[in-house]
Amino acid sequence: MDRNTEKHCLPALNAHLPPGTQFLQMAGVGEQVKSLEHAHALWDSLDGLGVDRRGLIVPLGGGTITDLAGFAASTYLRGVACWSIPTSLLAMVDASIGGKTGINFQGLKNRIGTFTMPTGVSIHPGFLNTLPEREWRSGLAEHIKHMLIHADGCLDGVELLEPNGTDWTELAKSLSLSVRIKSDIVKRDTTETLGIREHLNFGHTVGHALESWALETGQDVRHGEAIAWGMQISLKMSELHADCPNLGAGSCDEIIDLLRKVVPLPSQVPSAEVLWKFMLTDKKNQSGTVHEVLLNGIGQPLSGIEIEFGALESAIAELT
Repeated sequence: MDRNTEKHCLPALNAHLPPGTQFLQMAGVGEQVKSLEHAHALWDSLDGLGVDRRGLIVPLGGGTITDLAGFAASTYLRGVACWSIPTSLLAMVDASIGGKTGINFQGLKNRIGTFTMPTGVSIHPGFLNTLPEREWRSGLAEHIKHMLIHADGCLDGVELLEPNGTDWTELAKSLSLSVRIKSDIVKRDTTETLGIREHLNFGHTVGHALESWALETGQDVRHGEAIAWGMQISLKMSELHADCPNLGAGSCDEIIDLLRKVVPLPSQVPSAEVLWKFMLTDKKNQSGTVHEVLLNGIGQPLSGIEIEFGALESAIAELT
């Protein structure tokens, strides 16, 4: 856990933990913990505690904690069981589900990691009451993404969802749908070899480039904020691409307006040239070309679409 989840979330679990449970607080919070240094510190702690292959590691926290702990667990002793308890909306609907673990490296997002499914995931919606509004909105970006890429998705009422609202039934229903959509995609293509799981990367090629730029320049940009903006760019590129005949100019404006309203970007947008530099390093690229997930309508994602710099430049120009 980090110091925030220790303070706000651990008390709810203490009564359910077995005797002898050891607690580890990571130094730092947020994206900075997804580093080789923190992974090394976690391996060192596990070694010092004498954790063996029958041990169980339980990350309690947001996506950065579940990503880091999942990676450490999957590599320590060639694999120790990991049961995630996500505490943020982003982690509940996305980061803790699907078995992608990882850390950042050389200023690039998720450069080192594994495909390792967790032993289990426990979701307690009550933890959402501990989130600052900005973290809540960041998580909504991944929820909206699931609603866009799957035929069962529904955007109705997304802007009204909030953790401290009175309609917990509606919130739980939305969370369950989001989790089911991602789980369904992951089960069909666990290690991202069939092209199906790539649909979950909608908005992420540009979004990760924006995050990498933010890490390099010290900008304060949350993952969901970057992905929300990346989806706006991807939607505009979809409108302009021949492989998306169902869309025309302005077809996605309503969705783009929703994304801007629900998950605003807190920083200025770098130039297309700057983003392109980071996009050229994306792990989904093939033979030196940049590939994107585009959308030919709600529930109709297209993966592996090669794009050129001009498409990015045009999309940014239309949005700024």
